[in-house]
Amino acid sequence: MALPDAWLTAVLDAGGDIEPPPDAQIPADYLEKPRRQHPASERTQPLSSHPPSPPTSFSRPKRRRAALSEIDHPNDPRLRKRRRAPNAPMSQAPRSPSKTSSRIAARKARDTRNKALVEDVIDPDATPRPVRARHKPAPAPPIPVLDKTNIPTLTPNTPEDKLETDREDVALSVTESIGSKARSCSPTKRMIDFRVAEKTVVSKTVKLPTDVPEDVQGLFEAIRNLVHMPHGVIPLGIEDEVKNDYGGHLEPFVATKANGMTRRQLINEFDALMEIRDSTAFCKTKQVHEPTWNERVHSMMLKRVVRNRPGFEYHNITTARVIKELVPGNKYGELLKNRMIDYAITLESPFFSEDQVITRLAASPRPLQRTINPSDYPPLRHSPVAISIETKPPDGSKESAEVQLSIWAMAYFNRLRTLTKDPVSITLPLVLVSDEHWKLMFARDLEHSIEIIHAVDFGNTGDIIGCYKVLAVLRLLCGWAEDTFLGWFSNNILKPE
Repeated sequence: MALPDAWLTAVLDAGGDIEPPPDAQIPADYLEKPRRQHPASERTQPLSSHPPSPPTSFSRPKRRRAALSEIDHPNDPRLRKRRRAPNAPMSQAPRSPSKTSSRIAARKARDTRNKALVEDVIDPDATPRPVRARHKPAPAPPIPVLDKTNIPTLTPNTPEDKLETDREDVALSVTESIGSKARSCSPTKRMIDFRVAEKTVVSKTVKLPTDVPEDVQGLFEAIRNLVHMPHGVIPLGIEDEVKNDYGGHLEPFVATKANGMTRRQLINEFDALMEIRDSTAFCKTKQVHEPTWNERVHSMMLKRVVRNRPGFEYHNITTARVIKELVPGNKYGELLKNRMIDYAITLESPFFSEDQVITRLAASPRPLQRTINPSDYPPLRHSPVAISIETKPPDGSKESAEVQLSIWAMAYFNRLRTLTKDPVSITLPLVLVSDEHWKLMFARDLEHSIEIIHAVDFGNTGDIIGCYKVLAVLRLLCGWAEDTFLGWFSNNILKPE
């Protein structure tokens, strides 16, 4: 029996008096399930009148709602056997934590660690104390401006003496700015700046032998005669080798007596002077700077001077400095430039013992107890300087060299005044070398001034005859140092009255 008929029969049996349903057929639209929204590409497909096919294995299964009869009661005793004890291990392997759970676990661990650190630092049982304001560290002292000197631009046309002067200015500016009680520095670059020195420096040119101090008059006359009439500058026994090299007449230059040197020594000396002559030509052609001139020409000449001469030694003192207490000043309370010369020929043992010098220095003021000279450079401490030498390249300023020699002489006199009477009674020989040309000068200490005396140009190293003349004059200076300066030093410094 069809459903509508069965329903109608049941209603009639119950005594109902109702009208029959209008239509026993249910519309097909109500029999279909509601559709889900599909992408636009699927919406254009025609609708099918057939019911949807069951889901495939790739379709997500639908969740089925359980009936109340299928749900176990929480107090069911059958479930108690299957429940795991609180501390019982899990029977199956734990699943790997997700990213969210890992971040949560890391955050909890960090919070726990920070809490432990706070508990360690802040003791809850400690006596409460007022919180003190944290003091800020004192600000660092400002960095002093060590130098405001403009560093020159290095160009091929920049004279080397200008660069050397600027380097010395920088070094001295740094020294003066570091010391809080240091005196300011005077820009001494010309001889005219010495007019305001504590002891005025006066330049003087020799016209007559009487224009030089008495203790160097004999030395000056011997050198001047040798320069104007160089008789005997070439030793006897080497004239043939010199003639072959020189290519001219040598009769006026050859000595008439032997000087005591052996044939081998004469040849070695001739070879060394030829090398100096050739190095001079090389330095002039290549336009080298002062260090190369010093190394290849001037040092080689000084080496020949002190060879086979006991008690004499030469030193390159370019990098040495004058002791601060001996740097001369001016009438404005400023210090002059702390400049050094390039070379020094010193007197050493066997002329006197080092113990004599050390004993004499013990009576000096504390800053000066380590040296007999204006500089505490180790080779100069116990060996007095007899001949002071300043060198300059061809493009160097001769006036700048005179300034350096003058400052050195003033500092040397300052040192000697602490050891003997004022003014100092000895004249100091000075040698100025400008590329290949050599010049003799003197420094004399007077009561109110210091004289810088320009004596005579005595040779050059451009030819072999000039090399022999320079060597002969330097040997005359060493002879004066041994005969005159050594006696004065022994009587006035080592054995004061």
